[in-house]
Amino acid sequence: MNIYEIIELCMKILSKYCLCDYCLGRQFASIGAGIPNDEKGRILKTILYMHAHSIFKIGYIEEALKLMKCLAATGFQPAVQFLEMQKYEIPQKELCYICRGILNRDKLRELSVKILKDLEEYEFNNFLVGARVPTDVREREDSIRSEYMLTTGEDIKEDVTRVIGRFLVKETGKKVEYSTPDIVVIVDLNTDSYELIVNPVFIKGRYRKLVRDLPQTPWICRNCWGRGCQKCNFTGREYPESISELIGNISVEVFEALSYKFHGAGREDVDAIVLGTGRPFVLELKHPRKRNVDLKKLEEKINLEAAGKIEVSGLEYSSRRELRILKSSSPIASKTYEAIVEFERDVKEEDLASIREKFRDIIIDQWTPTRVLKRRSDKLRKKKLYYVEVERLSEKIVKFKIKAQGGLYVKELIDGDNGRTKPNIAEAINNKPLKIQLAVIEVENVKESSG
Repeated sequence: MNIYEIIELCMKILSKYCLCDYCLGRQFASIGAGIPNDEKGRILKTILYMHAHSIFKIGYIEEALKLMKCLAATGFQPAVQFLEMQKYEIPQKELCYICRGILNRDKLRELSVKILKDLEEYEFNNFLVGARVPTDVREREDSIRSEYMLTTGEDIKEDVTRVIGRFLVKETGKKVEYSTPDIVVIVDLNTDSYELIVNPVFIKGRYRKLVRDLPQTPWICRNCWGRGCQKCNFTGREYPESISELIGNISVEVFEALSYKFHGAGREDVDAIVLGTGRPFVLELKHPRKRNVDLKKLEEKINLEAAGKIEVSGLEYSSRRELRILKSSSPIASKTYEAIVEFERDVKEEDLASIREKFRDIIIDQWTPTRVLKRRSDKLRKKKLYYVEVERLSEKIVKFKIKAQGGLYVKELIDGDNGRTKPNIAEAINNKPLKIQLAVIEVENVKESSG
């Protein structure tokens, strides 16, 4: 499309529809890149004004006045002034046919200033501006493009997001990020309002659990289901605190977040401890006001306040992608456990030899353990057992080191759970376990396990 075709098309459009600078310029957005749509629309109106002025001078009065009045109706001041000087009737300014006045330079600037003021409350490194456009606005624009077979335009949202985005970039010095922005500003063109969507901060690390009877996440009372009763001392809790709270509450405070969600690479039994390098986790902090926190200091603060209960290490900033890897890899990543088991009868050397031989590189068939059937569906799991190392501590007490695929219930591997886990150690040596003390000593690195 050449400039003469563009001018002719603009004349046809404005003779029928009153369009603001933004909406006229946007119909030719792909022509003349780098010029804002409102500026482009004003340039096109200026060219039309010059054309009308020139033909007026050579005697085409009626044609010139018609074009001048169309321009004046859009608020184009040179045309208004021309009609005033020539003592012609000035048409009343009309709302833009497409946007109905939504795309107003002063209005958009006022909205941008409000957004900027709200953003001052947050730490962020980048942002993205989006917009909600009323359906009727889109329909009116689509009808014009269809009528005049326009293929050079862009979505009206681009106008809004570009104007506000450029203002925010200039005032904040932050950059626009399309894939993973810290904050998303959603402008509602129907109500002249906006919404700030503050995306979560993700932190990854590992925790060691140093005490037993400490659940990974809050555990409500099984008797009253959180309402409060004598059994739970009216706390509504089975246990007074959890690992996620010991880590999450302090992090919420430091990041000035509204809430958190704790994601562990699996979970251990409440009466098991976690030693070695610890269990990987990702903490999701929702709607944080701060994002640039010294994680080493946060780590020290958590370990100081949770001293003797848990320890966290290796805190780093993470992402939603790494959270997905953690979740998908946890069921297959290997875990290594240490179990101190007291048996009903003496354990013989040949029993230990039998365990070493039989429980190596095999598949364990395991139905959901009886102890968790109330909260988990009853299904068969097939899990890889890599090895079992054994050491007799006394006639009846044995220390096991067990490496298995994630998701294997180790206690049931030892006691058999009344035949629901096969093969199992108790059945293999015909000796009933009386007491099992479990510790997680190694959880495979999630990234390595993800391939």
